[in-house]
Amino acid sequence: MSAPAAPERLRAACAEAVAAVLAEDPEIVAVVGPGTRSFLHEEGALRLGHGRAAEAPTSRLPVALSVGSWLLQQAGWTGPVRAYELDDARSWPTNGEDGVHLAGWADRVGLLVMGNGPTRAGADGARRPDPRVEEIDAGIAAALAGGDVDGFFPTMDEDLARELRVSGRSPWQLLDRADWDLTTHRLLYAETVDSVSCFVATWSP
Repeated sequence: MSAPAAPERLRAACAEAVAAVLAEDPEIVAVVGPGTRSFLHEEGALRLGHGRAAEAPTSRLPVALSVGSWLLQQAGWTGPVRAYELDDARSWPTNGEDGVHLAGWADRVGLLVMGNGPTRAGADGARRPDPRVEEIDAGIAAALAGGDVDGFFPTMDEDLARELRVSGRSPWQLLDRADWDLTTHRLLYAETVDSVSCFVATWSP
């Protein structure tokens, strides 16, 4: 689902979340999201106005990272930006280590973490009830709303996440370890859009 086609309330929540990131005056913004490989797209490779999110041709990026870059553009961000693509086979230790490393990029790193919850439709497009979806939805919402104090993201099952097409598993695990004493956690949006569970939240000092 492209950002311009997203429901208005979801777009408004995304805009609010991005504004919260930029309100902390970051030195650099990292857009973290799912893709087909683990790869750091350096500033020049983003084609965002020489490493800045002033222009929008992001066709070389995975969809989630492209949407994240588009959101930064809409918010007027003109500072440095990098995009970190994560594949879905990564382990919690690897994601956690990367979170610590990413937090060291600068004194003030803004994180825009992209990814979705489970998909309720099968490969044939038919929507089927699955109690596991409701359980994982509740866990994601609670973790985002409370700063994951119970460690839900690190223990999210990799195989189950892949089966239910939870693309946010690796990005959220990275976020868990890149939490720089962020004590204010707000869940702005938690609804199903086109059979996909969508969440928007902010973690801030």
